[in-house]
Amino acid sequence: MNIVNFRYLSHIHDYHSTFQLYEREQKLLLTDMLEIYFMELPKLLIKWRNREVDPREDQLVRWLLLLEASEGEEITQVLEEIAMQEDQVLKKAMDEWERVSQDPEVLLAYEARRKALLDEKSALKRAEKLGEEIGKQIGEEIGEKKGIIKVALSMIQKGLDTQTIAEFTNLTPEEIDKLRHQ
Repeated sequence: MNIVNFRYLSHIHDYHSTFQLYEREQKLLLTDMLEIYFMELPKLLIKWRNREVDPREDQLVRWLLLLEASEGEEITQVLEEIAMQEDQVLKKAMDEWERVSQDPEVLLAYEARRKALLDEKSALKRAEKLGEEIGKQIGEEIGEKKGIIKVALSMIQKGLDTQTIAEFTNLTPEEIDKLRHQ
């Protein structure tokens, strides 16, 4: 089971996906004894906000929302009501969570982990932005190089000498000779 706090399967709209092992060509199920589950919390939260899921009716929704309870007062309130009225296991889990969250060592560990996750997320965003900038720069350089090559080829067709072409394009004489022999 994979519970992720990001959108992993963008082409699937449901928050809960189940995969099995199939033979590709024959579409034959290998076994019904192995399944891989993905629970995408951001998709669940959207469904929760749109009132498309109800933790009172769905135990899975209840437990997944519990993971997000610290982030939303409304979620916490609804889960507390359910715990008090009908779900003793959930009540026990929430009571234990409350007890443990009062422990200073646990709070320090939680905050350290939370900070590490936020730092990692920030680093990923910076790396992604840098990657986009580098990709854009490389793309521009490739486009510029193609343009220079196009100009050089035109100059070759007009019969200009290598030295003149090199002066106007900044290509090396070797690069110009390669273009002449294409």
